[in-house]
Parts: sequence; structure tokens; C-alpha cells
Amino acid sequence: MSYRKIFWGVILVLIGILFILKNVGLIYFDWVTIWRLWPLILILWGVSLIPVKDYLKLIFSVAAIAISFILVNTYDKTGYYSFDWDGRGNHHERSSDNDNWSEGTAEQELFQLYDSSIKHVVLNLDAAAGDFRLNDTAPSNKLLTFWKKGTIGNYSMTSNDDSTSTEINLNIQDSHVKFNNKGMRVKLGLNPNPVWDLNFDIGAASIDFDLSSYKVEKLSIDGGASSIDVRLGDLNDLTEVEINAGASSIDIQIPETTGAELRTETVLSSRNFQGFKKIKSGLFRTDNYETATKKINMSIDAGVSSVDIRRY
Repeated sequence: MSYRKIFWGVILVLIGILFILKNVGLIYFDWVTIWRLWPLILILWGVSLIPVKDYLKLIFSVAAIAISFILVNTYDKTGYYSFDWDGRGNHHERSSDNDNWSEGTAEQELFQLYDSSIKHVVLNLDAAAGDFRLNDTAPSNKLLTFWKKGTIGNYSMTSNDDSTSTEINLNIQDSHVKFNNKGMRVKLGLNPNPVWDLNFDIGAASIDFDLSSYKVEKLSIDGGASSIDVRLGDLNDLTEVEINAGASSIDIQIPETTGAELRTETVLSSRNFQGFKKIKSGLFRTDNYETATKKINMSIDAGVSSVDIRRY
């Protein structure tokens, strides 16, 4: 019997069992966190190409999986990959105006009040794993709102201010894959008045950000095995977009009123650049790029990914 049939058959059976146990409520964990180990796909692919007997390939594959889990669980300093059978954990809720934490809840809310003197905001978000959405604006008296529900980890929010600008850091404090996790869902709200620089480290997260109502000067996304769905607007004269991703699905919508430039180096990717013409290798532009008063410049470096850019 061949290595491929044995190994991938066992993998499919195990995944099916995990899905059944998750669906009946015996275990619960977030699949996107598991997918942060996506480089294992490349390792297993490489093992399948080694010219040795099938039983050795099977041994190498099992060893690679075991060693990878042990290494990341032992040496990971971020806490993103830690695997834990212990369901006991503290979950906190905090507002940005005080340091009082309440125990025993999987929900958390953070916010920062709006000051009309603030014209420019830099937001640094550590998205880790989970489902992140930005579809609504913050209330008029808030600069930013953050709501989280789930058991993967709690967030802290810090800010550095000067007279006309502020930098906000949203960092996860702990992140553990536990078999009673309820995943993580996050809703963000931004004030539409300032100009925003958005820096997202999304790891294995799924993000759905409608930014069409905001003045975005810069959008930077660093992702691993991620799902990225972004809708951009034309409220700022120039928007710079930089995306670095591994095994990801990338879907970007840009308005037809803007001129757009795309620089990309993608490997083993599915690509669809609607409305773009190839200028030279790795460089694409829309027909109205030179004449448009509003421009979007994009740089995408993706591995085994699907990249879809559409006009609306």
C-alpha cells in the first residue's frame, strides 16, 4: 500500500473525528489557530518527494508533525501556538478608562474617547486568531471601540499621544488553544474623522474590514494562513496598501473612481486583477492611474494564496 493512501487516509479520518467531536460539543477549538502551523504542509509535501521507501516517508511525516508541535509549544514566545488540555482560565473585561478587571467572562470591551484635536491615528492590532470584523463606525464620542467574545486571549490597549496624533496598540495578552475554547470574535469601530494608519498582524485570523467610510493613509497586513477581505474607499488622496501573506485568501475591493497600482510577487497563487493592465513583470495599473486624483498603491507578497482584486 502506498504512503500517500495510508498517510492522507489517516489524516482525513482524524480530521473527521475532530469535526464530529466538535459538532456534538465534546471539544471546541479554533481551526484557524491550528492553521498557523501551515508550513507543515510544505514539510509533508517535501517528505512525499524524498526517494525512499513508503514506510520511511510515513515515519518521517509523523516525526515532523510531532516535532513541530513540541517545538512551537516549548519555544513559542508569543503564546499563539500553545496547546493546553486545561480548560481553566481567567477571562477579563475592561474599558480603557480604568484598570478594573472582572473575572469569569469571555467578553471584553475596550474603547478610547474621541478628541477633535486628533487628526491622525496609528492603530497597531495583534489579531492572532479568530474572526475580526470592521463594519460600523464608532460612536461620535469614541475614537475607537473594541469588542471581543471568546476564550483564546484577552487584550490590552495602550496609546501614545501628542497634540494632533495618537498611536493605539491593541495586543493580546495570552492565547491558548484549549479544547473548551469558544473561538474568538472581534468587532472594531473607528471614528471616521481622523486619517488612519492601520497595521494588522493577523496570524491565522479571518478579517472582514469595510474601510470605505474612512480616510486611510496606510494599510499594512502581515498574515500567515489567513482570510483577508478588505473594501477600500476614496476619502484619502493616496492610500498605501502592503500585504505579506502565506497560505491565504486575499480579496480586495477598490472604487472605480480611484487609480490603482499593484506591485506583486506571488508564488503558486491564483490571481485575478480586475481592471488592471500589466505594465511589466510584477507591476500592474488601472487605465486611469495617471489621471485620477485619488490613488491606491498596493504591494502584495503572497505565498500559496488566492489573490482577487475587484473594482466597485
